[in-house]
Amino acid sequence: MKKIFGIMTAVLMAAPIFAYNPPVQGENFTGFINPQQLTVGNSVAGGPLFNISPSSVTVNPALGAYQNRVSLDLGYTAIFTGDSDHPYGHSFGTGILIPTKYFNMSAEIFGTGVESYKMQLADSINLKTTFSKEVAENFAIGVGISGGYLWGAGVDWSLTADVGAVYKWGELGPMHNFRLAASVLNLGKVYNKADVVGVFGAHDDKRDWGSFPGFLTIRGGAAAEFVNTKQFVLGLSLDVTTPFFQNVIFDAGVQMKIMDLFFITSSWQIDCDACSQGKNSWIPTVGLTFKFGLDTSFTKKEDWQKSDMQVGAAWKNVDGGVNAFSAGAIINLGQPDRQAPKIKMNDDDVEEEE
Repeated sequence: MKKIFGIMTAVLMAAPIFAYNPPVQGENFTGFINPQQLTVGNSVAGGPLFNISPSSVTVNPALGAYQNRVSLDLGYTAIFTGDSDHPYGHSFGTGILIPTKYFNMSAEIFGTGVESYKMQLADSINLKTTFSKEVAENFAIGVGISGGYLWGAGVDWSLTADVGAVYKWGELGPMHNFRLAASVLNLGKVYNKADVVGVFGAHDDKRDWGSFPGFLTIRGGAAAEFVNTKQFVLGLSLDVTTPFFQNVIFDAGVQMKIMDLFFITSSWQIDCDACSQGKNSWIPTVGLTFKFGLDTSFTKKEDWQKSDMQVGAAWKNVDGGVNAFSAGAIINLGQPDRQAPKIKMNDDDVEEEE
């Protein structure tokens, strides 16, 4: 315990000596992968309505434990910067989440291409893999590892690890499906040699590199449904993030499900450092998703004929004339398993009891 306490004290004392000047949205590096990430992707508790996809685990690797179907996602985000030199950027991602008997695993490939000084995330390609498992009733843990390569603003690479946990509380007062969650992300080498314009402006010289996303980023949050009926569900989420104890970011999300066919989603972010520099938008993000069943009658497994697909779009105003428009899809293969198996006695057992 003394060693652990000593390490934690050293980390806290060392935090102020590192220059903190990430690019705009640098702490939201995985938030532009697809419409789901653009709206509620920052929820460490799985979003207001606990809609888990492969990209969800980028903020908490434990979330994958609560997806009991094979899930795939695909998304593309166009970013219009209003910059005469670099007016257009983009982000994309695709991934898969596979449940198994022993643990659930996922892989997400995503990339960025934003060179504008208003939001200079540079060009990169990244891979994040996770492993998760429900280790006790309503409690899951997960671990993940990420690697990436960056160019366009210098050349750099990253190799980091993530850990996370989710606790499903259940009913709590007026709240349904209440969840608490936390994660520690980016343990390792982040992009720390990128020649990018940061939130606080340009770096002093070429030797003063930008660093993002934040090393030792700690996330904590909660989410719950406040209205839960057959035709309408309303949920809320709230998250707090601190990258290496040098900034505080608040994320709030609201999501509505109508007749299990439509999802309306909105979120709002307050990045304290970005706010101090006038680089935080006060306009909420909005998204709309349609859900429909898939014709998988060609499969011989009856359960797989209950597959569904979610197609959505979202819009986010970053700030300073920077706007992001995202479109994507999530495919869930199979029938959701929401109930425990029912045990039925056969006729022989009944006769023996009589």
